[in-house]
Amino acid sequence: MMMAALFGMALTNLFVRSSMGVLAPELAADLDLSPFILGAIASAFFFAYALFQIPGGMLLDRFGPRRVIVGLFLLTAIGTMAFSFAPNGITMLIARIIMGIGCAAIFSGAFILITRFYPPDRLTSVAGSMNSFAMIGMFLATFPLAYVVTAIGWREAFTLIAIAAFVLSAFGAVAIRDWPGAPPETETSREHLRQILDGVGQALKTRHALKIASAGISLSTGSLFLGLWGGPYLNDVHSLTETERGEVLMFMALAGVTGHFAFGKLARALNTLKGIVLFGSGLAAVVMATMALWIDPSRLVVTLLFGVLGFACGFPSILLAHARSIMPDRLMGRGIAVVNTGIMISIALMQTAVGTIINFKAGSDLTPDAESYRLAFAFLAVMAAASFLIYTRVDDRRPRG
Repeated sequence: MMMAALFGMALTNLFVRSSMGVLAPELAADLDLSPFILGAIASAFFFAYALFQIPGGMLLDRFGPRRVIVGLFLLTAIGTMAFSFAPNGITMLIARIIMGIGCAAIFSGAFILITRFYPPDRLTSVAGSMNSFAMIGMFLATFPLAYVVTAIGWREAFTLIAIAAFVLSAFGAVAIRDWPGAPPETETSREHLRQILDGVGQALKTRHALKIASAGISLSTGSLFLGLWGGPYLNDVHSLTETERGEVLMFMALAGVTGHFAFGKLARALNTLKGIVLFGSGLAAVVMATMALWIDPSRLVVTLLFGVLGFACGFPSILLAHARSIMPDRLMGRGIAVVNTGIMISIALMQTAVGTIINFKAGSDLTPDAESYRLAFAFLAVMAAASFLIYTRVDDRRPRG
């Protein structure tokens, strides 16, 4: 029951994170939003998610995963309900901030629970399976969401999602446990505020922590297109309808599900964490460079490239496993949160940067052309390559000892 609740919350996290990808053109038209404002609304989730990682990690270490995950997830439900009633871009942005805070402890908390309930050699495979299942949320945010929105409208769709999130919060309160048996008295359960803050500083100073977090730059390429810019690109450059955009992004999401599952298994089989991250980062850079250089790709080519990109960005659980491997037990929550903060800030900054590039290139015309997007692709290719080079300097860790 506990893993069912965690899997469901992880799925909801990725769903609400990615839900603007298909709907962005309709939201822009409905609320008169510019590309810059759209980018800001999409980025608000990631900035809030990132900035609450360290406070969330402190809470996880001090109060345990159950209370923190369930309590914060209630905010996700509240933010989703506010999003469904948003009358303008500012309200929508605030709703996305609330949603980001509400989701901030899901993966970090779940990762802590997995380390407590499963043996170390199964860590990457179980976490990879959870991330793979969570990627179904990205899948649901593509064609299925587009179909539902076409049938009942985006406001009604998000109202139903909010109700489901409230139900899932109640289920999590019943199903989630902090320990397999009787809870031990740990050092962190007795820490006062100064010790908690000192632990954050120690996690930040841990060797290679920031280098591991830098992989969020290359990881962001997949989130950028599933979470926001895939829909506008397919609309502006390829003139696809809402459901056609959903079909392309659905293929990308399914490839992402495969990538998350496969990378978790491969890390254990090949006994490497670093190698998996480098493979995914390098492949993401190649896809971005290809899209920047290909002048007029067909819909089939774009669909295939999006699929490869979705597969390539299937290594977030590997990053968390790498972060866990370099942190002492008493800093587990804060250590994972520090690395996750860097990852999410990278994604948020890249969202904003791409929106700025596209908005600047488009000028007063609110419909960007193919050249605007190719410039953004080139920027992403360079940044993903830089992320790859940084990660080459990280020491590897072996999942099987």
